[in-house]
Amino acid sequence: MQTNGTATTDRGRTRLVVLALVGAAYFGGLAVALRLEWYPQALPGYLYLGVVALVACATLHRWPVETLVVVTAFTAYTTLAPLPPALYGLYLGPPEALVPLAVVVFLTISGRGPVLATGATFVTLSVLVVLPWRDVAAAGVQGVPLSQVLLSDAGQDRSVVLGRLLACGIVVTVAVLLRRQREATTELARTNRELLVLRAGEVARISEHERTRIARDVHDEVGHHVAALVIRAQAALRVADDHPEQLAPAMRDIAAGGQDVLGRIRGVLRVLRAAPAEAAGTTSVVDELALMTGRLTSLGYEVESMVHLGDDLPTERRVTVLAVVREGLTNAMLHSSAHRVHVTLDDTSGATVVTVTDPGPARERFPDVPRGGAGIPSMRDRVRAAGGSLTTGPGPDGTGWRVRAELPATTVVAAASASSAGRAA
Repeated sequence: MQTNGTATTDRGRTRLVVLALVGAAYFGGLAVALRLEWYPQALPGYLYLGVVALVACATLHRWPVETLVVVTAFTAYTTLAPLPPALYGLYLGPPEALVPLAVVVFLTISGRGPVLATGATFVTLSVLVVLPWRDVAAAGVQGVPLSQVLLSDAGQDRSVVLGRLLACGIVVTVAVLLRRQREATTELARTNRELLVLRAGEVARISEHERTRIARDVHDEVGHHVAALVIRAQAALRVADDHPEQLAPAMRDIAAGGQDVLGRIRGVLRVLRAAPAEAAGTTSVVDELALMTGRLTSLGYEVESMVHLGDDLPTERRVTVLAVVREGLTNAMLHSSAHRVHVTLDDTSGATVVTVTDPGPARERFPDVPRGGAGIPSMRDRVRAAGGSLTTGPGPDGTGWRVRAELPATTVVAAASASSAGRAA
């Protein structure tokens, strides 16, 4: 609000400065003409003409309708009404007398004032002032045929009359064109501001999407393996006193797992630095599943897997399938007391179905491991992006825990059905 007020004040001051300069130039020119004795007979009329034009320009912005009415009445009186003898010195010819009204009409139309009423008023008065309608009316009263009246010499060069009418029409035409140009400029500026706002929103949306994607990738690639390392280390601590001979194999497993985690962190960093076409890995679903099940087997789990997938599984779908399996196995390690996990991958029905189940019961086996991760939301986002649906919760018989993702044969936009019973990785 303060900025708009300051801009309005600046425009008002600029307008007054311009009017002062124009007035000084106009009256200075009249003074020079008077000094050189080169001036028309109706010099007082030109003085009043300049005063009326300047005052009208000064008041037009604040009182547009009132100014237009007053100037129109002044012009009509000085050009159409018979002037008293005392005012003969103020008489001006039609072109000069229309100048104040032409200026007011031009500023009104080119600004935000009414176009039709203002233009019609000016054109009508211009026709009455420029055309010798009095001579035509007098001839008509005397019974002279109209054809003869039009051919008679009215005391004015017809080309001059036509030029004056064209000049009046040009004033209105140029004002309308300038108004449209200003409106187009204003509309373009408004559209540009809207585009800047939309662009800023799109940049923020893309940034948020990228942050979410990076967090999801780090969680999927690193979280599962770190959880396995923590579980292996805690298991080794529990048996250290009674079976110290098991510490060395456990440390070797932890060291190997740490190297694997380090390699995956570096892989995520390479993906973030790589071009989009280079982002996808090349590990097959069967090989990656073997690594994950082998890791759980080394921790004492019994993993049953059934894989019925075609050889032409798209890269994006392969990444989604592996993410769901990885998160399901991580849930089983952290939030279930079961030692058996069942993994099923099947696309024989056209859709790709991923199921990870454990018989339970639900129990935090390692309460020291931090909870409240983003595993299930991450799975939900991935599956929804692939056009599928995700279901998490107890198994069909009400026991254990099941993660089931269904990806359609063709990627379509579908709302993911996701439910959670309060357990998250």
